[in-house]
Amino acid sequence: MNDEQGSPGPELRRPDPGLRGRRREPGSCVLPGPVSPPPVADSFVPDATPVSPMMATPRQATPPGGGIGTRTRDSSDASVMRSTGSMAVANLASRITGFVRMILILTVLGPAVASAFNTANTLPNMITELVLGSVLTAMFMPLLAKAAQEDEDGGVSFIRRLLTVTSALALGAAVLAVACAPLLTELNLGDGEVNTDLATAFAFLLLPQIFFYGVFSVMLAVLNYNGVFRPGAWAPVWNNLVAIATLALFAVVGSSIDPAAPVNLLSAPILLLGLGTTLGVVVQAAMLVPALRRAGVDLRPQWGLDPRIKQFGGHAVAGVTYVLISQVGLVMTNRIGSAADEAAIAIYQTYWLLLQVPYGIIGVTLLTAINPRLADNGVAGRNDAVVRDISWGTRLSLFGLLPIIAFMTAFGPTIATGLFRYGNFDASSARVLGLTLAFGAFTLVPYAVVLLQQRVFYAREDYWTPTVMILAITIVRVILSLIVPAVADERSHVVIGLALANGIGWVVGAIAGYVLLRAKLGSLRGRETLRSASWTLGASIAGALVALAVDAILPMDGLTDAVGSIGFVLRAAVAAVITLAVTGLILSRSRLPEIESITPVLRGLVGRLRR
Repeated sequence: MNDEQGSPGPELRRPDPGLRGRRREPGSCVLPGPVSPPPVADSFVPDATPVSPMMATPRQATPPGGGIGTRTRDSSDASVMRSTGSMAVANLASRITGFVRMILILTVLGPAVASAFNTANTLPNMITELVLGSVLTAMFMPLLAKAAQEDEDGGVSFIRRLLTVTSALALGAAVLAVACAPLLTELNLGDGEVNTDLATAFAFLLLPQIFFYGVFSVMLAVLNYNGVFRPGAWAPVWNNLVAIATLALFAVVGSSIDPAAPVNLLSAPILLLGLGTTLGVVVQAAMLVPALRRAGVDLRPQWGLDPRIKQFGGHAVAGVTYVLISQVGLVMTNRIGSAADEAAIAIYQTYWLLLQVPYGIIGVTLLTAINPRLADNGVAGRNDAVVRDISWGTRLSLFGLLPIIAFMTAFGPTIATGLFRYGNFDASSARVLGLTLAFGAFTLVPYAVVLLQQRVFYAREDYWTPTVMILAITIVRVILSLIVPAVADERSHVVIGLALANGIGWVVGAIAGYVLLRAKLGSLRGRETLRSASWTLGASIAGALVALAVDAILPMDGLTDAVGSIGFVLRAAVAAVITLAVTGLILSRSRLPEIESITPVLRGLVGRLRR
């Protein structure tokens, strides 16, 4: 099986009417043979081919693996890890290009204009999440599983109706958001240090992205359920490349924006940044269309609400409430940061995007690969398999993220100075960003755990428990954020406290999620997770301490004084290699099962990078 479940799959087809009375394996084509009882998810077979209805030779029924129409998805551990390795390359490319984009925003635009631009560029994501974001598309997985298992056509008509309804919804949301652009920017910024008029001008040009983000989210869910992961992982790379080209052109033509000057929406610099950034999102969505066609997904509109979509409408209230509550926390962070310093929003969002680099490569990749299997197990009521997936996903997340957290905590200022102290982003802003990264890096672990727990609840068609969890997270985050300005020693340091408050909120959410899941599923294999976490945390701390010792012994200050920011890049690179090498050496002695799971992925990743 290759990264997209083989060569272009068979065309989806409606089953022979003569077979409608016969039993069928869930998630595959209609089969003339008997169907064995559903096995646990880790026994699914790869690349099962559809059986011709004319075959008379008896055969053993192959275990179901999920998938739409005639596609049968492999959901074994090996398949999930192969998909993880495949997507890791794409996600690495996505995070690197996103990283370059982030650097250009700060260094080309400067902190003040970057805060206005980032605020406006966040709005489409906020609205998309509210109307049809990752939370709702995660809820789609059980619906796709049911359609594949219950419908005579394997869920083909259901997919057409789902795409039609969600596209119409996203279009309506985009039009309404553009009309409300001034209100949205005022709500996010308040009467602070960031130029609200400039943010509003950008918002008019960026909010149409909502339609394309919404369509992309649903198409991505369909592809992922069918075991096709590569196109969705590479699509953001194209988005980033278009955005990078836009920023490079902005710098080359000598455009500039004065954050204190009157704003003209039709000025060339604003139009270039706004329209170029929106074009990237259009390209990102368009990249999935060929993959959907190869998967045999019929993209023709089909109006009408499937009864399951109507039923889902009630569940979607929980998802919308979830996102609305989470956005309250983000809005409060923006308003408090804007009131403190004009650079605070740019610094906070850059810190968060820095955390998304390792999370995107490890956490998102793992969630994307494991989510379809969670949906199958949850719909089928296989609680033992669900618990196994929770434990496995949590341990792998900790195994991958804890060493990176240790490195970021120990070397935050070094990392930020090396990467961002260029152009219009000065040394003072870079140091504040580094301290924000150091104090907030721990957020990666509870954040990854909560999102995994969320997928488990959705797989079990429990849509309100994650909403209760995000409410607890947001309450803690908002209360602590309101305290931050009163205790910060400098206005520019408020953003550090905001990052810390956010991380503590996610810790509360992870603890609440564990308690709630244990109440519903019983033992969650906590001892296995604790053993793995203890080994990985101890090894990571040891690695970071050794790196700090080497950094103190070697003449690193002389290097940075001689070559400036590039010296900090080299200094951080040496520290990263030492941290990861020592951590890996210690973990190689641990005999943790995660070592066996991750080794083939790393070998495959190295092989792909060499090619």
